[in-house]
Amino acid sequence: MRALLIEPFGGIAGDMLLAALLDLKDERFGLGDLDQLAQALLPGQVRFELEPTRRRGLRGLHLRVYAEGASPPSRHLSDLLTLLDGVQLSERVRGESVAVLNRLAQAEAGVHGIDLEQVHFHEVGAVDTLIDVVGANLALERLGVERVFSSAPLVGAGSVTCAHGELPVPAPAVAELLCGREMRRPSPGASDGERTTPTGAALLTHWTEDFELPERFWNQRTGVGAGTRDSEQGIANLLRVELGALSASDSATEPARREAWCMEVNIDDLSPEEVGHALGQIREAGALEAWSVAAHMKKDRPGAVLCALARSEQRSALEAAVFRWTSSLGVRWTRLERTECGREQRRVDVAGSSVRVTLRQRPPALEGAPFGESDLFPEHDDVVQAAEAAGLTLREARARAIEALLQSL
Repeated sequence: MRALLIEPFGGIAGDMLLAALLDLKDERFGLGDLDQLAQALLPGQVRFELEPTRRRGLRGLHLRVYAEGASPPSRHLSDLLTLLDGVQLSERVRGESVAVLNRLAQAEAGVHGIDLEQVHFHEVGAVDTLIDVVGANLALERLGVERVFSSAPLVGAGSVTCAHGELPVPAPAVAELLCGREMRRPSPGASDGERTTPTGAALLTHWTEDFELPERFWNQRTGVGAGTRDSEQGIANLLRVELGALSASDSATEPARREAWCMEVNIDDLSPEEVGHALGQIREAGALEAWSVAAHMKKDRPGAVLCALARSEQRSALEAAVFRWTSSLGVRWTRLERTECGREQRRVDVAGSSVRVTLRQRPPALEGAPFGESDLFPEHDDVVQAAEAAGLTLREARARAIEALLQSL
């Protein structure tokens, strides 16, 4: 079983969690995926800044979510759900996101003594929290996570200033969300400020039944997200996640069988150069794969069929690219299942140049031959750069990259 361990030893907020998930450096979920989601939810209203930083001498990745233009309005739960309805998401991501937003709204309604429909989402319903909730659930789906574990979060101490004035820490909504759960506080007398936000608490309590870590766990990747606090006292404002498996047999990455959609478009009035350009735009729109097939069209004119594979949430973006860059009158979609091996990217040195190499992770049951060169794929652009810098042929540079990685493994 694929699992995610969350360790909020320095607190948890939605942006900290997303930063930690991005810090896993798994190509199945990156900043481009998060940006694509943001543009689908709130076109032109969101931008991100992701940068490495340090907290108390320890490294972490810090994510800033900026709402462009005027200050975002206060929203009700129905407003957030309407935004979700306008985006193509899998049933899992949509359902999990709706559940977390409902949990947040119920906590706010409880502490203010009002009906659910009357809750105004201030900090809780701002643009960044909508991105945090949907983005975190999208990440879990993309990473193939089947179960989440977490230790008890550090909630902080002292007070916090928000739209309702100065409130004690943990904030009332956080205390409501963590009711019946273990929470950690700093040493007595410390005024540590807010360490756990309502969004972070809602995600944790929705994903887990208790704050217990598994007895055995095989870690494969580690990511660290940093909060905005940079205090010289107390525990570092960091959150760590570990992606792995609950058994040794599962730690050999099984190929994931995931839903995908195949797009086909018949083209008979574009030049080869225009067909190539259109394919490039389809890839930029988020296609998993894109290719063309020669075909004979009506009146036996030579033409092409543009094909692409995509996740359900990427279909609108691919259609927009097709209708922008071709004269097609329609797009065909076929639902299918795609078996996907795990992948990992490493860097090696080739004559002083850094070359990225992707490793295909084959489970033992599917191995027809020992792990070797056929499972390694040097990034072509990096190979070209290394070859030109060192006066090597492409074949020589590629062979050196593979040899270097095999030796390191």
